[in-house]
Amino acid sequence: MRAGGHPERWRAGVLETGGEMGALVSSFDWAASPLGPVETWPQSLRTAVGVCLTSRFPILLWWGPELVMIYNDAYRPILGASKHPRALGAAGKDVWPEIWDVIGPMLDGVLAGRGATWSDDQLLSLDRNGFTEECYFTFSYSPIVDESGSTGGVFCAVTETTEKIVGERRLRTLGALAADLVDAPSAEDACRRTAHVLAANAEDIRFAEVHLADATGRPVARTGDCPQEAWPVADVLRTGRSTAVFADPDATSGPAAAYVVPVVEPGRSAPSAVLVVGTSDRRPFDAGYRSFLDLVAGHLGTGIGGARGLEAERRRARELAELDAAKTTFFSDISHELRTPLTLIAGPVQDALTDRAHLLPDVHRERLRLVARNAGRLRRLVNGMLDFARIEAGRLSPERTAVDLAGATRAIALTFAEAMRHAGLELHVDTPALPRLADIDPDMWDRIVLNLLSNALKYTLRGDVRVELRDTGDGARLRVADTGTGIPADELPRLFERFHRVRGARGRSHEGSGIGLALVAELVRLLDGTITVESTPGAGSVFTVHVPYGEAGPVSAPRARSTDPAPYLDEALSWTTDPRPTPTTTGGRDRLLVVEDNHDLRDYLLGLLDGHYDVELAEDGADALDRVRRSRPDLVLADVMMPRLDGFGLLDAIRTDPALRDLPVVLLSARAGEEAAAEGFAAGADDYLVKPFSAADLLTRLRANLERARARSRDAAWRAAVVRSLHDGVFVADATGTLVEVNDRFERITGLTRKDPSPVPEVTDDERELLIRHPDGHDVWVAVTTTVVADHRDQPLVVGTVRDITRERDHRARRAAATRLAAALNTPLPLAEVYATSVHGFSETFGGTVLIAHGRQWPPATVITEVGSTAWAGLPQRTRRDWAAGRRQRQDRPDVLPGLHIAVPAGGVWVQFPAPRRVSADEHLLAAVLTDALAAALDRARQDHQRALTEDQLRAAVASHRVVGQAVGILMERHGLTASTAFDRLRTASQHRNVKLRDVAEHVVHTGENP
Repeated sequence: MRAGGHPERWRAGVLETGGEMGALVSSFDWAASPLGPVETWPQSLRTAVGVCLTSRFPILLWWGPELVMIYNDAYRPILGASKHPRALGAAGKDVWPEIWDVIGPMLDGVLAGRGATWSDDQLLSLDRNGFTEECYFTFSYSPIVDESGSTGGVFCAVTETTEKIVGERRLRTLGALAADLVDAPSAEDACRRTAHVLAANAEDIRFAEVHLADATGRPVARTGDCPQEAWPVADVLRTGRSTAVFADPDATSGPAAAYVVPVVEPGRSAPSAVLVVGTSDRRPFDAGYRSFLDLVAGHLGTGIGGARGLEAERRRARELAELDAAKTTFFSDISHELRTPLTLIAGPVQDALTDRAHLLPDVHRERLRLVARNAGRLRRLVNGMLDFARIEAGRLSPERTAVDLAGATRAIALTFAEAMRHAGLELHVDTPALPRLADIDPDMWDRIVLNLLSNALKYTLRGDVRVELRDTGDGARLRVADTGTGIPADELPRLFERFHRVRGARGRSHEGSGIGLALVAELVRLLDGTITVESTPGAGSVFTVHVPYGEAGPVSAPRARSTDPAPYLDEALSWTTDPRPTPTTTGGRDRLLVVEDNHDLRDYLLGLLDGHYDVELAEDGADALDRVRRSRPDLVLADVMMPRLDGFGLLDAIRTDPALRDLPVVLLSARAGEEAAAEGFAAGADDYLVKPFSAADLLTRLRANLERARARSRDAAWRAAVVRSLHDGVFVADATGTLVEVNDRFERITGLTRKDPSPVPEVTDDERELLIRHPDGHDVWVAVTTTVVADHRDQPLVVGTVRDITRERDHRARRAAATRLAAALNTPLPLAEVYATSVHGFSETFGGTVLIAHGRQWPPATVITEVGSTAWAGLPQRTRRDWAAGRRQRQDRPDVLPGLHIAVPAGGVWVQFPAPRRVSADEHLLAAVLTDALAAALDRARQDHQRALTEDQLRAAVASHRVVGQAVGILMERHGLTASTAFDRLRTASQHRNVKLRDVAEHVVHTGENP
């Protein structure tokens, strides 16, 4: 198509083919405008108008000093309802007075010869539809050189990006809301959290109120400047339908004043609350706005449902307290069962250590000593559990005998002398002879003294420990005093409760079961004594035990001590500081900081890791934090329970330090279960390993976390490159289909450069989608718009734009698949079909192999797959490993993931990707919606299944009663029995033969015999 030539030929060739705007330009009275008649227009203006009108891309021309506007069909929607067609031929500042302070200087600069401009997602407040509207545009101003060689006008290519900017803002709000409502403890708190999140998006939400259906009618949460108006809350609660409230009662479009929407919990039909949202007066209240607020209400409904579910779980926990008696019995039984394997562990170990005929190498002897020490510690714990069980059941009673308390106390106390010296403490033992013997259980007394001394050593970091025994006339008083860390006054009333531990207590170790002092109190009570404690934080504690002498008989023959102090001493010695083994340092290896307060475990980890990494040791979190800040390691391996600063405190300090926040941290803990692991990951841990662990598992996880840490820095650079490539590409091709000009964005999208063949096989009027193979091998879907213009030699040129829509297509396909799955799950289906439909639908939506856990147990015994049910052990090892890791991993992290874990109340869904990839925010949003749909479908299917089972059982019961009645009638008729006697005969025969009552009755009906 020619761009120049005779005006009539130009009018016929350009204006008549320029669409509606071409016709409008042709019929416009240009003689009355600053541009004058078309016949007088310079060639440069006519060429620019030809390019503008025949392009499918929004283009605006500004011409002359007045910047007269000429635009094409694609630009018309930008003008809205109030500026077209009067904008044609008008001066720019008269059409856009509301934004002229922004664009006017840009245009003046181009006309003055200062070059082109580029604006990306520029905010412009337009008055184009009767109100001031928040709009965003990406546009450029380029000079058009006229015949005189100066700038005659400005060429503007523009794309409106309002929907993209507003959509991303709303998606961030939905993501923050979903994350904030996960752990809401109550419905009221869920409402308050929702108001807090919505307050961060003042552009879309001017104010918000949440009204709970079971409240007094007043809002339980609000944000923003909420007007005191009577919103139709009651109507929405009654009808369950949302309502838009406009400032003008007769209005049905444009900005709304507020939107009142019902909040429905998953699985319920009636609203649980009503959300009142003040909408923006700078955005039209359209379908997208309504959908966003409906999703907000949906998230709030899910949050309220989850919070009420948590409240129900708490009620159930209170009810489970009634099972405490059964738990006590279990402790008793399991303690007995543990003693046998403990004997078979400790006995052979001790035999091997004392066997002088077959001496072991030193390294093996040290390992066996480690086993022996910890077997003794475990025996102490088992004995404590058994004693508590026996005390609860009333089966533990003192075996009283005459005992010399002074001698027994001195002997026990002096066994701690070496441990006290090793800890740098002074031990003072003052136990003068008492006037009489005491009638007590010597084993119980030994354990009382051992526990009090062990406790004093553990929590006394410097100073001394004193043991005093005095006569009180009717009994003896034992005082164990220390200069330790002391106990806060508010902790003293609960000090002797079972499993209670003083929060924040500083000691030599954070280990312990919390039963030592509770057991002491119970033993003192069994000896008819009393125990008290006095303590001052920072000064020390004094434990006082008073026991009566009783009616002591003659001193019995000495008996073997049943309480072995060795486990207490071994544990006490492990708390003191020994010279540390020297780690091996080799250049070029990753450096690990191991943080563990247990001496034995710290040495074990050093021996395990020293051959693979450069290892540095720390005794607790505070020591580790100092070391990390002095010299950053490659990874921190830390225990959770430690004195001074525990593992979570260390993790928090690292994550809040800008210089350390990306340092990998792996936590070790004896706390097992999903909740403990979830707490670790929520706190920011990279991995969570439960004791006991295997050496291979630990080494594998450390290696994987080090690899992920190295990959994170590479990913950061990659993401920055992606952000820089989000703009549309522009290309120009000649008549032979060869690219003659492209911009940087086109090269980034297609991988093509100048002199490459054009990716567009033919020119069409409409925008179309094409699949392009990038030179690096991957496929790219692009939206292409093209037009034909003539160059200065009257040769056709193809001018086009490309926009990468690969993600958009994936997004549309994913949304369509999710919609189909949600619709299918919304129809009543048997349980098997719910699983089959979900497996197919999740696979279609997220693109991978889908597995559904059957039941709450982890790992599940049975897994639902596309071919039916299969055992967990039957899954590939990689799938099991990836799923287990996915359950522990934060799914909203931007890491490359092997799959997507979707939590469901009665199990979980795992989507194993064909290859690891990132999971988009849109996929997380769809997963949340589909989770609710699947949970509702499973509940409905299980209820239907249970109803069918109940009906079958009722029918069987009716049939059974009918047969028994027939048998009773036969016995009455043939054997002259009464109804009561006949029934007793049937029941007795059932018990003696050990068969069902119905079987006996059927035999009587068939044979007529007396049973």
